[in-house]
Amino acid sequence: MAEVSIVIPVHNSEKYLGQCVDSVLRQTLEDIEVILVENGSEDNSLELCSSLASKDARIRVTSIGKGDLSAARNEGVRIASAPFVGFVDSDDTIAPDMYERMYDSIISNRADIANCNYVKIYNNGRPPKYQYCEDNMDIVLSPKEMISLNMKEEIPQSACTLLVRKSIVENIKFEDGFVFEDRRRTFLFYTMAGRCVRINKSLYRYHQYRGSIAKKGRKNFLTNYYVADADIVRLSFLRDSGMFSHEEQVELASMSAESFLRKLNRMRHEYSSPEEKDALMKIMKNVSLIPDGCRLSIKARIIRYAARKLL
Repeated sequence: MAEVSIVIPVHNSEKYLGQCVDSVLRQTLEDIEVILVENGSEDNSLELCSSLASKDARIRVTSIGKGDLSAARNEGVRIASAPFVGFVDSDDTIAPDMYERMYDSIISNRADIANCNYVKIYNNGRPPKYQYCEDNMDIVLSPKEMISLNMKEEIPQSACTLLVRKSIVENIKFEDGFVFEDRRRTFLFYTMAGRCVRINKSLYRYHQYRGSIAKKGRKNFLTNYYVADADIVRLSFLRDSGMFSHEEQVELASMSAESFLRKLNRMRHEYSSPEEKDALMKIMKNVSLIPDGCRLSIKARIIRYAARKLL
């Protein structure tokens, strides 16, 4: 039986899927299964999935018919046979020891989740960009400590940098229909954990290609709306969870509040229909979630003041 199930959603990714799967199959942890979840591709991705599966018995293929990353991840988790689940995007790659390092750290520390760093890999000759200062250490933390680091954006928010006990992701599913779904979801995984492990090493390789889901239409109204909506989820959790004192809420809300206000400002300049204007006014009401005393830039303070005046 596999120790780790690795879920790879596949959507119009035949160009990069081969190198992605190859990096997963080369893992030093051999007791893995690889679940390719094809979702609504218009290229030859499904055929490529089948071809890859015919060459390695560790690969399983399924298809859900609609192009939704969250739905694909949820389906992969549903059929996973291993007690721990990881996620890899089909245009990225991973270090050879990523899952051995994470799995061994979980087992030795009797933890439920491990989180590592990522490095950005560019295809235009630019050197890799490391996002965090690294010491290659494993640190055992409480769920509250991990959530705090997530809120302060001192650890990645991506599901792709996690190895999670399957039962946790079964209970806290990814939400269908959202972009930037990790920002609104992964911090909740820690709430169901006993112990967590922070691995301060870049084991995930986030490739930067033009036209990826995260970059496509980055400056349009809907994209900014989704990010602002994720910030509302984060701010609401800090207020309502009961895990944090008022002083802690003020400290931890700063990053999400800054992001929320800047996205509001972009939406104000980008809406182009009465429906989008109504959506802007509705989401703007959540400015009340930002606690007084929250650390904000001057620009964000001006945006918050203007939003309060409009309301």
